[in-house]
Amino acid sequence: MNYVEWLRVRNLLRNVAIVLGILVILAVVLRVSVSRYMSPDAWISHFENHPGVQISQSTLPDGTKRTVIDNRAEQTHVVIDDHGYHGKHIVITEPTKNAKEDKHVNVGSMHVYDSHNGTTETTVIDTNGAVPMIYYMALADVVALIVATILAAPFAREIDGHLEIALMKPVSRERYAVGTIVADVAGILATSVLTIVAFYICQLLFESPRLDFSGINAQAIAMGVACPLAWYAMLCGATTWLNRAYGAVLGFAWPVTILIAVLTRIDPGNVVALFIHDVAWVLSRLIPLSYVWFAAPDQTGISDYSAPNFGPRFAVVTLFFVVYAAIAIWQWRRVEA
Repeated sequence: MNYVEWLRVRNLLRNVAIVLGILVILAVVLRVSVSRYMSPDAWISHFENHPGVQISQSTLPDGTKRTVIDNRAEQTHVVIDDHGYHGKHIVITEPTKNAKEDKHVNVGSMHVYDSHNGTTETTVIDTNGAVPMIYYMALADVVALIVATILAAPFAREIDGHLEIALMKPVSRERYAVGTIVADVAGILATSVLTIVAFYICQLLFESPRLDFSGINAQAIAMGVACPLAWYAMLCGATTWLNRAYGAVLGFAWPVTILIAVLTRIDPGNVVALFIHDVAWVLSRLIPLSYVWFAAPDQTGISDYSAPNFGPRFAVVTLFFVVYAAIAIWQWRRVEA
């Protein structure tokens, strides 16, 4: 009985797959274009052109291939340990150019630690660090929220252009509605999986990433699944109640949400500002996105910590999905009257 909705989900997933496929192709082109600049051999070739540079290569007892580059003119010393599949460990020692604080930067699976000791700056690069799963879920959620917005008017589309009474026997309207929501939920989850696979392939073109599922990353996966579903259910309920203007509901959903978020940031310096702030804050509590905590692994690269109040926030978002979906089903059932 939900054949039309499954077709709609299939067609949308096909379009998503095409877009993600194009991104993968662009990543392949980029990988081919920059391949000559991304290996220690390229570094060695680059340094060989500098006068006075000494390069030595050796193999350590454990099989690690070590390359040492000395540039006495610039007082730069580089040690590259190639561990094969396990990545490379690069230590660069050079004079300090500017007074900086020690810092730790993660770019994908590449971890860079920069430290200073007097007039000497040491940069340590590890190319096989764990990639926090939270980054993948952030990308997947963007695509999933877009797909959820597109799919979030199944009952309004069913009503559009038809009489207010639909003959559903022997299938009840509740059963039909639940089946429709299940089809859309499956499409949203499939979108997240496709996005993660596509971006993993893109990263695999440049390196062999290891994914980190610990701590905040596991929470990001859970919230990354629940939030798009709750957003879908909220819009589904709104479009079912406002079925004659469901296009406007979907079109203005994001602008209105962003506006409410901005208004909650207003400094309540006077009565009017306080009133606007309070109204916007109350409305924001009804939007699932308000319960998402935007975070990343800390500056030391450690991701094994928890987001504040994750349990209550996750429970509220999950409850929103159930309540908003129930409201949509109830209103859809009332149309039969």
